Amino acid sequence: MKVFLSYRRADSQVSAGRMAQFLDAIPAVAAVFLDVDGIAPGENFATRIQDTLAQVSHVFLLIGTQWAGPIGSGGKPRIFEDDDMVRAETRLALSGKAQVVPILIDEARMPRPGDVPADLKALPSINAFALRTAHFDEDMDDLLDALLGHKQGRGSRWREAPLTVAGVAWRAAAGLLGGLALLVALGLANRLADNGCYDLACTLQAAFGLDDAADALALLWLAGIALLALGALAPFVPRWLRRRRSLTRRDATLR
Repeated sequence: MKVFLSYRRADSQVSAGRMAQFLDAIPAVAAVFLDVDGIAPGENFATRIQDTLAQVSHVFLLIGTQWAGPIGSGGKPRIFEDDDMVRAETRLALSGKAQVVPILIDEARMPRPGDVPADLKALPSINAFALRTAHFDEDMDDLLDALLGHKQGRGSRWREAPLTVAGVAWRAAAGLLGGLALLVALGLANRLADNGCYDLACTLQAAFGLDDAADALALLWLAGIALLALGALAPFVPRWLRRRRSLTRRDATLR
């Protein structure tokens, strides 16, 4: 799933930023395009937006109470002006292959046919989704349920809940027990092996050619502590990798 967020900055910039941050943390979302900035002089605006929209599967049109824009000199809202960026994004989205999803922010209502120019006449007939700022996470979960059709994760159905102190403690404890179990298993395997050594210290002494048994015992302690530390950290590695992939996707996204 790749999402393009279209919004009017004076109307729903905060909601767009919050939505982008939410979507960035979801493994099912491969990319989030938060609008098209930094268009170079001489570059075709419509072509740039069209190229970006061609990469996405969904276009979220964030519609707040001021989505149409301020009233211009002609007595009509900004959305009726030919050079309006929101109008251009909406027109290209409606004519493209991506699924267009109007997102109504709080008290906003869908525009009526008379509220938009002729090239946006298809917009009022699209079923919209209501997003409440006070219930943002819950509503975003419902939106993703409707679009992707299944649930995953804890806390939030789609993204991982932040770790609590208790969560860190039981994960670390489980990892320590796993490391300890592995250490015990190695000791038992060493006893069963026919290598002339009854314990791991003896095996290490023979393997590394140590003259002093105390050095072998110290090495065993270091190896045991390292194994337990790795065991305590292991439960957090998948979460760290997912977070790293999410940041990589975000850095690669057009802003």
